[in-house]
Amino acid sequence: MSKKQKAFLKEENLLTLLSQNNFIIPEIQREYVWGNNEKVITKFLKQLKLKIGDGCECCNLPKGNAHINIGFLYSYKPDYVKVQNDRFLDENLIDGQQRFTTLFLLVFYFALKEDKKNDFLSLIRFDGVSMSFDFKVRDLTKRFLLEFVEKTNSTEDLEQIEKQTWFLKDYKTDVSINAMINSLKYIQQVYNCETKYYNHLLSNIVFWHFKTEVTSEGEELYITMNARGEDLADNEITKAALMLDGKDLFNSGKKWESWQHFFWKHRDKTRVVQSSDFGYNAFINCIAGLENYQIYNNKEFLADEIEDLLSIELVEKYINAFKFLIDNSKAFKSKYNYHYSNWVNNCLKDIWEVFNKNETDWFADYSDKNKGTEQNKMVFIWSWLLYIKNRPKASLDVDEVFRVLRFFYIRFKNYSRAVSALKQTIGIIDVNSVFDTLNQGFDTPNVEDESKIKTSYRTVNENLKYSFLNNLRINSSSDLLLYESLIWEIEDHPLNLEGTGLRNINSSHLIEFNDKLSIGELTLIKEKLYALFPLKDDGKIDDRNVNKIRIALFWYGSYWQKKWSSYYWKYNFGDWERIIRDIDSDSLAFKLFFDDFKKSKDLENLLKNKVSECEIDFNTVDELLIFKWYASKLKEKMWKEGQFIAVNHNYKDEDKLFVNFKEFINIHGTFNGGSPQVLSELVNNKL
Repeated sequence: MSKKQKAFLKEENLLTLLSQNNFIIPEIQREYVWGNNEKVITKFLKQLKLKIGDGCECCNLPKGNAHINIGFLYSYKPDYVKVQNDRFLDENLIDGQQRFTTLFLLVFYFALKEDKKNDFLSLIRFDGVSMSFDFKVRDLTKRFLLEFVEKTNSTEDLEQIEKQTWFLKDYKTDVSINAMINSLKYIQQVYNCETKYYNHLLSNIVFWHFKTEVTSEGEELYITMNARGEDLADNEITKAALMLDGKDLFNSGKKWESWQHFFWKHRDKTRVVQSSDFGYNAFINCIAGLENYQIYNNKEFLADEIEDLLSIELVEKYINAFKFLIDNSKAFKSKYNYHYSNWVNNCLKDIWEVFNKNETDWFADYSDKNKGTEQNKMVFIWSWLLYIKNRPKASLDVDEVFRVLRFFYIRFKNYSRAVSALKQTIGIIDVNSVFDTLNQGFDTPNVEDESKIKTSYRTVNENLKYSFLNNLRINSSSDLLLYESLIWEIEDHPLNLEGTGLRNINSSHLIEFNDKLSIGELTLIKEKLYALFPLKDDGKIDDRNVNKIRIALFWYGSYWQKKWSSYYWKYNFGDWERIIRDIDSDSLAFKLFFDDFKKSKDLENLLKNKVSECEIDFNTVDELLIFKWYASKLKEKMWKEGQFIAVNHNYKDEDKLFVNFKEFINIHGTFNGGSPQVLSELVNNKL
């Protein structure tokens, strides 16, 4: 920092700040809102009172005399101020408004309580139309604050502010005014004692006051620090609390602001309100929840005690873990320069989305089955944070870090809620690496059962895949990266990526992980999969082939999902995530079909060789034979209305061809949508 910059960064107490500046809340700043959040305002007031210490029983003055620094106060000189050495320069207050406004109200309260109002008015240079703390561009708030300071003469008046003759009806609709009134109520509750705090607050409460116009980045900082929306930034109270407990406040404050700027750079730019607070608040809560998870094993925990779990040093470790991931992503992807590594960007995007949405309760009970969404995000985010943060930086291997990330990225997509096993899973990976499955077996015989996966370290699919990759590594295969990238690309097809409710299978339904698996075979699987289910430019599946695939599958076995729907059976022939995993097929219909497709030139060629006219006994009760016969006659017209066929319903009559069934009807989803098509009528019309 230059000498000039240091000259504009000073540790100043409230007495100096109020007497030598005209602080203005600019239009770009959000409303004063601390008073509308009891948790935040009371936490701040109580911690400040505790830090000051007890009062003397004789004189009622605070016994201690130490300075209490509560962080940075950023201001920005307005363009209209030209004379730099003017004693009372206007300063736009761009960060610290919540703390400063609260302290202003607190000092005024004790001025009333200790009969020092005239001294206070002199300090703030009150002249009836202006003072040293001003909501200049907000006329209603400005007017209230001026009238409030002028016409409130006792603590009793504070209890009846809204009943005063000067209190306008419009004041009730102003967010900042309501918050100030609420803050005064909390101030009276917390400081309901005989201790005289007025002089102590003015002399001993200090900020690092930084006039940002001295830096070349002043304008950018001004915009950045004020583009935060109107919601209360929870990280501000955490910051204030940690500053109160911090030893090296100057460096800690600089670090905190740089971390906040990190989240600003990665903010959600689609929001109407551009803000770093959404992501930063979520991150602070996330790491506090993780600390709680590690220390207290999910015992009852109150979120208003977040600061008790964190320190500046601990926050820095987690920030560095996150930055390690971001900073090394390009280096990792460069090793797969000519191979697939798109998942890295997609994964990082999902991570930022979790933080920037700020919708996760990081203290949710991870044994509560109704908290699945929170548990899923805990598994995803806490996993790599734990792994990176707990390892010395010198021992961090970039490849291994991103393989750990990939491991839990797939679990995230599979909606894993295995929070209870997370520490053990990370511990085993830390010792053995991601690839090594030694001592990573299953606690139950049916690990595919999602209700049992929470206490297991590896799923069947994970065990098969990583055992295969581990053998390649042990044998020092030069093709390891290519094998990995091909498996990733197969797994990342939209039909494979999310294994929720699908036995956590992402690749083993298509890939046989054995010693015979070659690069050529994996390449063929990838190419044929994307040929069957090609992707559009937006990444969604192009359904150009689905009707043909439905037809072909009848020649390999039953594959549909059968569900009762009020008064009929609804057969689903279009849940492709289930179909390609043979979830509903006893004969592994899709696997057999895909094996043949890999040997075929294309889908048309396979259909030509496989689908044929078939004889039928119209008395049959074999549904597969019936569907095959209809498919051979109708081809793709069988699916005119969509992927569902209704069976054994109350709609019309028995099937005109298959006498043991009601009509087979192709429906859009229900009988109320589209134009239901009776298959027997379609056949007769064709004939």
